[in-house]
Amino acid sequence: MITKKEYLKLKAVDILNEKIERKITPIGELLPKHTVETFNGDSININLMYKDKPLLLIFMRASWCPYCRGYMEMLDGMGEYFKSLGCNIAVVSREEPEESTFSSEHVTLISDTTNSFGKKLNMTYFATDEITKIYETLGIKERVEGYWDTSELNVPATLIVDTDGRIIYKHAKRDYTQRAFGSDIINELKRVNN
Repeated sequence: MITKKEYLKLKAVDILNEKIERKITPIGELLPKHTVETFNGDSININLMYKDKPLLLIFMRASWCPYCRGYMEMLDGMGEYFKSLGCNIAVVSREEPEESTFSSEHVTLISDTTNSFGKKLNMTYFATDEITKIYETLGIKERVEGYWDTSELNVPATLIVDTDGRIIYKHAKRDYTQRAFGSDIINELKRVNN
């Protein structure tokens, strides 16, 4: 059983999470134009990735995150099936390619170490001192934040962008343990292609 103080702290985190999630670019808006760098070192315009078919676009923290690793395994395992439903797949990570353990034959891996793409989607936030103290008190700081030097973080998200560049599906939760299910992605891709 948690104390009233712990409950209030967790409630404060929930309120902050909702505030951050609400500001993320909503469904129906256009994906911002942006040039990205792949793990292979190629610069590509993200908008070319949905020119002929929808884009399944996933934002992850990094390969050191166990939830991100698990999600990447799911994407790689289901990638061929997702592609058979008529989409391109890209994963955006804050890691430098040489630091990452991510690899995939079905997914274009993108490095966004400065969060520049995430910022365009209003997906970044700074961990405040108050929230940091709450996480430290609860003993979960390292698990929750995966702190970088700047404490600027990306909300883990799964987006589907149609061929007009419009975001038609979004699962974005500041709680990094909550990710879109493969079945939800499949259902949305089937809907888009019917």
